[in-house]
Amino acid sequence: MTITLEQAAERFIPHEFTIDGLDKWLTNQNIDVDGDSRFFHSWHHYENALDEANANVCIRELKGMDADCWTNHDNGIIVHMRDENGEPTIGAAFMYGVEEYLTDAYPVLDDTEFSEVEDRWLRDWFDQEKGAKDWEPPEGIDVEEVYRAWLSVDEPTTVGNELGSPDFNRLTAQLAA
Repeated sequence: MTITLEQAAERFIPHEFTIDGLDKWLTNQNIDVDGDSRFFHSWHHYENALDEANANVCIRELKGMDADCWTNHDNGIIVHMRDENGEPTIGAAFMYGVEEYLTDAYPVLDDTEFSEVEDRWLRDWFDQEKGAKDWEPPEGIDVEEVYRAWLSVDEPTTVGNELGSPDFNRLTAQLAA
C-alpha cells in the first residue's frame, strides 16, 4: 500500500498538513550524517513509560504503512528523513504529524497503550524496590494490597520520573489500621 506524505502526517497531525510545514520541521530536526533522526530515545532505555508507549504506537503505524525508511532500535525509533532525491520520506511526514500532535494536542498517542506500559513500569519499579530493601509484608498483609495502596495513596508516575521509593512501613501500617 503506497500512501502520500499527507496521508502519513494526517494519522496524527492536529492541523492542516502542508509541505512547507513539513520542510520547516525537517530544517529544525537533529539529523545525523546518514540522514537519520531519532525519536523517543535515551542512551540506554526509554526515559519513561510515556515515551515507550508512544514509540510502540509509532512502530505499529509505521509497520502498517509499509514505510521502509525507519528502524526500531532498543532505545527509540530511527527514521531516515529524506530519500535519495532529497524529498521527505513517508516516515519523516509521519513523525512530523506525531510531533505536532504531541506538542499541540495531547502527550499520549494511545491511552490504552500508555496505561498498559505505565502499569508494567510501575509494577517493575515496586518489585525492584521491594527486592532492594529486602522487604516482605508482615503476616496478614498481602503484597498486592501494599502495591494497590502505593498506587492509590502515592499516585506514582513514570512521567517526569516522579516514582520515589514506596514507604513499605507506612503503607502496611495504613493497611493494618
